[in-house]
Amino acid sequence: MKAIIGGTGVDTLEGIQSKRTTIETPYGEVEVFVGEGKDSNLVFLPRHGSEHSLPPHLINYRANISALSQLGVTEAIGIYAVGSITECLQPGAIGIVKDFIDLTNGREQTFFTGGEKGVQHIPMDEAFSTDLKERILKEDPSLVDAGVYACSNGPRLETPAEIRYMKAIGADIVGMTLATEVALLREASISTLALAYSINWAAGIKQGEVAFIDNTTISSLKDRMTKLCRTVL
Repeated sequence: MKAIIGGTGVDTLEGIQSKRTTIETPYGEVEVFVGEGKDSNLVFLPRHGSEHSLPPHLINYRANISALSQLGVTEAIGIYAVGSITECLQPGAIGIVKDFIDLTNGREQTFFTGGEKGVQHIPMDEAFSTDLKERILKEDPSLVDAGVYACSNGPRLETPAEIRYMKAIGADIVGMTLATEVALLREASISTLALAYSINWAAGIKQGEVAFIDNTTISSLKDRMTKLCRTVL
């Protein structure tokens, strides 16, 4: 099985024949959409819920990834809405995340909590699948290098001072979900790729240009990304 994980702007997935299913995991219930017919090898997971009801810091990431693992998912492409810090990924563009910096706190972000679960230290020198990257670039060579993703805790947006700090430590884009999700995908041995699309300039980067891109543009980007994911997976 292969999975598409969607977030802000990608809470539903049109054009795919699927059935809403609730998966029971040791960490709680998870809503997924399991493909049928020609899409029977595909699972769609809306990380915020299909009604976008879960803020980033309260998403049950362990349950989400456990559900994918129980379904036998071996590859996943995550789609992430971000703010642009550098010119690597400008508003309205889509790119492939190269690396990330985790600035979150207080989240349950590992399956290995000691006791019966044991303790493991998962290497993160290659957090993302080179095979998936090669396959997606073969389909769409226009995808840019989105650079380094800084993961803030949310749900509030970042201050200009925080964005200056993120830029100083090497971040190119900012969001609120990727680091926690990808760490768990790695622990679950699910190969992953992160597609980022920018919806605005981060605070303080472009004075007077912090407005979010319009819904029509977001819808167009969503269509492009979901079609691309389906082809690659």
